[in-house]
Amino acid sequence: MTPDPIAVADRALVLKLHGVLSEIDPVRWKDDAAGSLKVRLNALQGDLEKRERLVDLAGALKMNLAHLEQPTPDVKTRWLTFKKSLQPAYEKIAASLRAEKIHVPTLRPTNWARSAFHVAGAAFAIVLIEVIPTPTMLTYAALIYAVTFWCMEIGRRYVPAVNKILMAFFKPIAHAHEATRINSSTWYATALVALTLTRSPVLCVVAVGILGVGDPLAALVGRRFGRIKLMHGRSLEGTLTFFISGLLVAFGLLRMLHGEVGVGAALAISAAAALFGALAELLSLRIDDNLSVPLAAGLGGALAMVAFT
Repeated sequence: MTPDPIAVADRALVLKLHGVLSEIDPVRWKDDAAGSLKVRLNALQGDLEKRERLVDLAGALKMNLAHLEQPTPDVKTRWLTFKKSLQPAYEKIAASLRAEKIHVPTLRPTNWARSAFHVAGAAFAIVLIEVIPTPTMLTYAALIYAVTFWCMEIGRRYVPAVNKILMAFFKPIAHAHEATRINSSTWYATALVALTLTRSPVLCVVAVGILGVGDPLAALVGRRFGRIKLMHGRSLEGTLTFFISGLLVAFGLLRMLHGEVGVGAALAISAAAALFGALAELLSLRIDDNLSVPLAAGLGGALAMVAFT
């Protein structure tokens, strides 16, 4: 079906706004950029209010730009607060466009607490993979974890108060769009169940390690240094970081925990898993990368295992 040209034109403006807002980030902020950003956002606000679908977004942008005029000693904090305040209006229009199969990226500012949680969650999962004695028991443990998160998802969909409580509890690590969409932890838990069905601790450890380290590092490097844009908001710098860090982490884990895998095989498995994971992270559009990345990494690792072991 041919996309509605009006919706496509709306998307172009929303993407332009996303590009500007992406520059307002803790890892790349410079105070001397404030003046230029304000000029660009004011121009965008005028363009947005000419589009019927984007009037509310234009209004939210105008209101929050006015708040920027309030004097505060910390310019960076003022602008980060501005971006956070604008997120609900942005995500609302993004969801509207996605409903028409027109992709608009979410706003994902750098969140150090979320990155730390990401790494810690992967480390905890790896410990469980190594200490739970049988593959069957590991699958049961993953199922309990996944069912718990899916029950919370169902509960918050039918009971708004539950959603409000959960979003408040996970506020330090949650993205704004997760208030209305299945959250990343639920997709991650689902991926863990699928990985345990391989009955291979090697594949589980490699896939979890690559996601746990490669994903947050790629995001940090991409936001700070990303200049060569690829697709879906990703950059070449971020994708290369994902691949290299994923390879190193996977190889290190295999040498530490699974010495029975030879050096050459470990390197091949790690490289294939990291490559497949990096491609999944780059190409993921409507599928959450916390689901696609570990499954793709597991597939890459499995293919390498067949070829080199």
